[in-house]
Amino acid sequence: MESELGGTLFLRSNKGMELTEEGKMFYSYIKDALELINNAEAEFTSFKDLDKGEIKIGISTTLTKLVLMDKIQEFHKNYPNIDIKITNELTSNLIEDLKRGKLDFVIYNESDIKESGIELKVIKKLKEGFIYNPEHYKDDINSINNINNYPLILQKKESNSRKSLDNYCLSNGIILKPKMEVVSQELVLEFTNAGLGIGYTLIDLAQRNYPNLKELNINKDIPRVDIILATNKGINLTFATKKFLEYLL
Repeated sequence: MESELGGTLFLRSNKGMELTEEGKMFYSYIKDALELINNAEAEFTSFKDLDKGEIKIGISTTLTKLVLMDKIQEFHKNYPNIDIKITNELTSNLIEDLKRGKLDFVIYNESDIKESGIELKVIKKLKEGFIYNPEHYKDDINSINNINNYPLILQKKESNSRKSLDNYCLSNGIILKPKMEVVSQELVLEFTNAGLGIGYTLIDLAQRNYPNLKELNINKDIPRVDIILATNKGINLTFATKKFLEYLL
């Protein structure tokens, strides 16, 4: 620094060093900046050591219960000072927020989303299928081709689960004609449990919430659905987010 300034900042002796008059003047100007740097380093270290931090996740309510809940509890036990913010929205909206940097990552079930700046990784496979209340219906459906003979309770066409089901049925030459269309899988389960028809949902969710509901035998032909982790290639993940993904994966 002395070389760069072209003057002497310190008087050196066998007893040590002390500031020159010029050095005292220079220090008086930069001491606040040095304090800010020290504070910034200390704050950065607290983030690095996971004493502070924030994780912003985009995910559906259903997948929060099935994929995230246990991991969040485990992570929070070890890192209680990390704030976790969860946004529940349509997948298309969550992906837009991810592209804008408003979210650290998004978890969603299989869809046709393709974005060059988004990295996708399959982290789990879940089983979807038709379920019914045995107090009101019997499993006498021998083929997916007969499914429209029964009152169907499905999610709306905008949902990834419904898109996946529609694509599967179309590949078998079937266009579904639901009796009821609802916004969430939780409502599908409630109405199915009430005996209003045959629902289509994640089997893990059905078994967790309504163990009395049964699967149709034709479910064995329905492929499992991919659960996908989406991250923004152009944004570096925070220390807290990286650590949480270790738990998740």
